[in-house]
Amino acid sequence: METKTIYKCLIVDDETLARILIRTHLLQIPELEVVQECSSAIEADHYLKTHKVDLLFLDIQMQHLSGIDFLKSLENPPKVIFTTAYSEFALDGYELNVVDYLLKPITFERFYKAAHKALELLNLENENKEAEEATFIDKSIVIKSSHQHIKILLTDILFIEGLHKYVKIVTEKKNHTTLIALTAMEEELSTLLFYRCHRSFIVNLSKVELIDGNQAIIGTHKIPISKLNKQEFLVKLGKKIG
Repeated sequence: METKTIYKCLIVDDETLARILIRTHLLQIPELEVVQECSSAIEADHYLKTHKVDLLFLDIQMQHLSGIDFLKSLENPPKVIFTTAYSEFALDGYELNVVDYLLKPITFERFYKAAHKALELLNLENENKEAEEATFIDKSIVIKSSHQHIKILLTDILFIEGLHKYVKIVTEKKNHTTLIALTAMEEELSTLLFYRCHRSFIVNLSKVELIDGNQAIIGTHKIPISKLNKQEFLVKLGKKIG
């Protein structure tokens, strides 16, 4: 039987009830273990000086030192999921390249989605410490996965999601993850076929079925569209369809 890796989690929040809720949610996810809880960023800073953790659940608005300033001060931060009661901090979270951003009160459904995303990244880094980057050949991309080289036609790609140092390539049949930055993917892909509609997403324009508010619909997938990119995206999409 395959033994699953257990990842260490640190909870940082100045509200006792908030820490209890996160700890309770984490009890439902056996791959994630709470090793310490801190009521301030300063307390967490002391702990991280002598202990290594894999995932940090970090409240943004705390006394003395905010979660954002604390994260900026860390040289080699673990994976981070921000938690806060204030939605206006979401942009700061994405700019700091955190795994996810949870708005309080945190439901287990939303928490599980964020935790699963963190686990995906942690497992990737654990399994692919010597992973190769993707290479582009003609109208395809070749990636290394489980000691195999897989060729993916660009026309088969629905969209690509950035996951820190990795990207997830989503096709109709299967998802593939490889070691390459989303920006590098954007530079390689044809601007006529693909468009980066969001900080974390590149879509295949020919696969977009409709636009629903600030989301691009591709089959059962809903891909976010940033407000800054929406107008240009609509123009490119119109030209592609037309």
